[in-house]
Amino acid sequence: MGLGVPMISQERPGEGSQFTHWSGQQFTALLDSPGHTGRPEFCRIDKALCHDEDEQLSFEAVRNIHKQMDDDANGNVDVEESDEFLREDLNYHDPAVKHSTFHGEDKLISVEDLWKAWKTSEVYNWTVDEVVQWLISYVELPQYEETFRKLQLSGHAMPRLAVNNATMMGTVLKMTDRSHRQKLQLKALDTVLFGPPLLTRHNHLKDFMLVVSIVIGVGGCWFAYIQNRYSKEHMKKMMKDLEGLHRAEQSLHDLQER
Repeated sequence: MGLGVPMISQERPGEGSQFTHWSGQQFTALLDSPGHTGRPEFCRIDKALCHDEDEQLSFEAVRNIHKQMDDDANGNVDVEESDEFLREDLNYHDPAVKHSTFHGEDKLISVEDLWKAWKTSEVYNWTVDEVVQWLISYVELPQYEETFRKLQLSGHAMPRLAVNNATMMGTVLKMTDRSHRQKLQLKALDTVLFGPPLLTRHNHLKDFMLVVSIVIGVGGCWFAYIQNRYSKEHMKKMMKDLEGLHRAEQSLHDLQER
């Protein structure tokens, strides 16, 4: 689902992106304009960018994220640039795991790479309910739940939350607190780049371990029951044997006295 508003583009103070103040309709019009070579390039990256307004806006957000990371503006985010971004912008003191997740085997990340990685992310397919759960549990801003539901913000919109966009944060989300804006942006940026946080990620290993724990617990109780039963039977047998031995000793004693 889209945001349902005509003007939700990415706005970064001090930067002159040609699409900064453009709506999805204007973005499409530009691609359709005579002599513009953008449409074949965008279509090559993803056919949905030719006609889907939501995808166009999200792509522009992803491109802005890439631009923010690409310090030398050569079109690729290298290892040093991503490391610096993680430490300075996302405040990771030991970003080794995140760094490995971002690059994988590819040391140079282009806009196309970043967009394709986003399209294959679990977050991309989140429902409105899952985004709201993320907002409450991870971002810890439950007061905006009603707004998120009203706007039907699904996972598709996450990149638009991850950029510094005064229109999106202020006009659309009605988020007047600067600290709330920054918190939402940083959490969304982390989620777009590295996938769902652990507390919202469906953890199959955790489910498996829970089942194993239950099985072990039930097995332990059954083992204790069997052991207790065996101990009682063993004790009963011992008592019976002792009683028989006592009778035999008594009989021997009686014979000796005769």
